[in-house]
Amino acid sequence: MASITSRSATFYTMLCHVLEHNDIPYERIDDWCVTCLVSGREGDIRLNFTVDDSKMLVTLYAPTVRHIPQERLPDLSLAVCMLNHQLSDGAFCLDMVNGLLYFKLTVSFYNSEPSEDIYTYMLSIAADTVDRYRHRLRTLTGQPERYCLSEAS
Repeated sequence: MASITSRSATFYTMLCHVLEHNDIPYERIDDWCVTCLVSGREGDIRLNFTVDDSKMLVTLYAPTVRHIPQERLPDLSLAVCMLNHQLSDGAFCLDMVNGLLYFKLTVSFYNSEPSEDIYTYMLSIAADTVDRYRHRLRTLTGQPERYCLSEAS
């Protein structure tokens, strides 16, 4: 992997600062990725941030449901499509091969200056959206609770 540039390093450092400022425990996976847990109404929500210097993007992934049975995928894919149509930022993504559902929010830092506000916004949107819809999405999977936690990797 290419070395991290000063621009992406600034965004990465800023992300860690925002998490610390909001008392959100996090783990640095490497120079490009941070994972953290935020509290939701129905339990913790895992948020994984990556900084992609080559594409000049910051992406947040929030695993929502895992081990979705194949027979549930058609109904769930329709529900995800309808739900995404209502969202103003971010989207739920369905990995039909691996039976995974996650929320994804991407922000470009092309021609922009670093801002802590963008991370606060990403945290807020992702946590609120996952918290608001995960119970309904879980119901469609027909899976026991242990397969549906956002803490899933």
